[in-house]
Amino acid sequence: MPYGRRMHRLLLLAPLILLAACEPEPENIQAKAETTSKALEERANQIRAEAENGVEAQAAPLENEADALLNQIAGNVADGNVSAEAATAQ
Repeated sequence: MPYGRRMHRLLLLAPLILLAACEPEPENIQAKAETTSKALEERANQIRAEAENGVEAQAAPLENEADALLNQIAGNVADGNVSAEAATAQ
């Protein structure tokens, strides 16, 4: 077999040999996918927790202000009732 033909065949087979050598094992892909999936799930849980904490932290001052306003209204209504009772008692 002439040298040129051997080189030609070798050049045709070289990419196949390289692909066969580089093919990852299926088990490694599965393990990597499971690890990545777990990491993504943990990160999603962290993001959810941070979002819930952020909302609660932002809502707390507003809830306190609303409670204070309700107490003020209740106090004004009570004062108004006392004043109305005092006015009718006279």
